[in-house]
Amino acid sequence: MAPHPHHSPSGDQKLDDDGADLPRVSAADPVCRFHVVRQRGGRPIAVSAWRITTENRAIADALGGFYGGVPQLLDTGDGRVAEVLTRCDRVPVLLDGRGAVSLRMVMRGPGETFHVCDGTRFLEPTGARGSLCGCPTSLADRKVAAQAGRGPMPEVRIDFRLVDLPELGVFSFVSTSWELAAELPALAAALDAEAVPALGVLRCELVEFITCSGLAVSYRRPVVEVGRTQVLAQDAVRLAA
Repeated sequence: MAPHPHHSPSGDQKLDDDGADLPRVSAADPVCRFHVVRQRGGRPIAVSAWRITTENRAIADALGGFYGGVPQLLDTGDGRVAEVLTRCDRVPVLLDGRGAVSLRMVMRGPGETFHVCDGTRFLEPTGARGSLCGCPTSLADRKVAAQAGRGPMPEVRIDFRLVDLPELGVFSFVSTSWELAAELPALAAALDAEAVPALGVLRCELVEFITCSGLAVSYRRPVVEVGRTQVLAQDAVRLAA
């Protein structure tokens, strides 16, 4: 099966990661989060390989031992979250079918969330759940509204287990990429065609280009490949250059 790449378009001029290091506490929360950026001085900085955050120090130690990187506590005020800056830019994963990927549209303000929907109907708040949200039908029109400050942004979530360390539990990667949101149906269809759990690879791919004005630009984009043939034809883990 052909790979299904997903990435943030360079035209967005935005790194493809929500940057949150403190997960919301709920039964559905993953044990760890994958990131393609880290925060420094309040600004997102791209990393050369997968960055993983977790509140479980034992899991952080296991990840560092397998993928490289020494767990470090983040300066979050309570010292609960550890990050691992791995040396791996591709990791084999197990995806639990179509349910492993999801999309919701979210509009946030300082300290609160104003709008959460699936593109057609509200998901939150509870009192409005199921009612029409008023968002445009097409993703392109939703993007225009969001860029004008009149609509929500996509929040794509991919849940998975690690092929190498499946006993650690469910991990997740959350992206605000419009292109990833547009390609989500293709990824879901690919997962439908595979046995459960589907074998895949999550890559942190380097993108480099020169703008029309001669400016050199580089960033990391997430890429998801689904299909047993694709995965087994490559090394299980590759160290980032």
